[in-house]
Amino acid sequence: MTTQEQKKKILYITDLQEYTDHGTIGSLFNGYLKEYYDVNIVYFTKFKNSFQHKGTDYVVPQQYRKEICSYIEGKGVDLSSYDYVFVRNKPDILKDVLCSRGQYGYKVGYRLSFPKNEETFEAHKANNSAGMIETAKNYFTKNSKKHLLSQCDIFMPTSKDMEDIFYADTGVKSYPLPAGLDPARITSHKESEGSKRHFIYVGTLDSLREFEEVLIAFTKVKSDNWHLNISTLDSEFARNVMKRYTSIEDKVSIIRADSYDELIQQVDACDVGIAMLPNVPIYSTSIPAKTMDYYTCAIPSLLTDNVKNRNIFSDEDAILCNFKNQEIALKLEEIIAMSQDDIVKMGHAGQEKLLSHKRNYKIMAKELKEELESL
Repeated sequence: MTTQEQKKKILYITDLQEYTDHGTIGSLFNGYLKEYYDVNIVYFTKFKNSFQHKGTDYVVPQQYRKEICSYIEGKGVDLSSYDYVFVRNKPDILKDVLCSRGQYGYKVGYRLSFPKNEETFEAHKANNSAGMIETAKNYFTKNSKKHLLSQCDIFMPTSKDMEDIFYADTGVKSYPLPAGLDPARITSHKESEGSKRHFIYVGTLDSLREFEEVLIAFTKVKSDNWHLNISTLDSEFARNVMKRYTSIEDKVSIIRADSYDELIQQVDACDVGIAMLPNVPIYSTSIPAKTMDYYTCAIPSLLTDNVKNRNIFSDEDAILCNFKNQEIALKLEEIIAMSQDDIVKMGHAGQEKLLSHKRNYKIMAKELKEELESL
């Protein structure tokens, strides 16, 4: 593209609050993709009643979410100037964007980072607590979403497996966009301070993810030479969970990161990242996003041993284990006994693999551009 050519434009409407520092959005859409397109990101706010420009981003009061197109058009955003409008996760926003497509002439993309409604239903089903009403509601919600998807120009799930299991047969062009690494952010792992093995878990501790299975495993670890950091935005919930594990409470720190840079600093101060999730379809269709945070800092990840994780990782660059507390405890003992050199070697091997395995946001941006131009 010559300097005289005008870039095409993308409007990406997220489901996130302003100030959210998100890896894929920041590094891919609001980062490397800007080499090829002019990109504007829409965030939402619960705390303000006015529309705001923040650099190339727009911030919209949350109450206007379902009428987003008419709202931002009324605030001077020329929707007809965009070649593509992407929507992240929210079917109600997607419905409005699709309804307005004929008026403004853009192509529509739907980005599904994680099927949260299906996550809840699948968890209840696994626990035999999904009643007839919930089953019927899930059926109609899923089919309504499929109907919306069928009207899009491109569908961008986190993985092809996710699409095949939850959203097959929509007829829409699919281009999976997994979580990846930002080559500008990667670091060489530094050794953690002290002699203890430092673990970190990033994310929520809700019952659906069954993180307490990991905590039970830690209570069974015979070695005393470890410490666990839990980095979560819901510190109060995490503290309430830890009240049930008093035998290890002095070995667990609950911390919070208010920016991605702060999170990376927390990860970099540890030795091994924990990304264990129940081995059920809702979680086994994609690599846990937190794994990318860990390998950004070249620290190896403790992962559930399933087909999806094995497609990417091996025993040379990750630690894989069945999702059972007794087996997790034995694996934790092995990790504590590992040499620092072996852990560093494993972390760097995983980092290098991801960067060369189409999990590199710079490469992904170029390939996404080529895909969009083929629409």
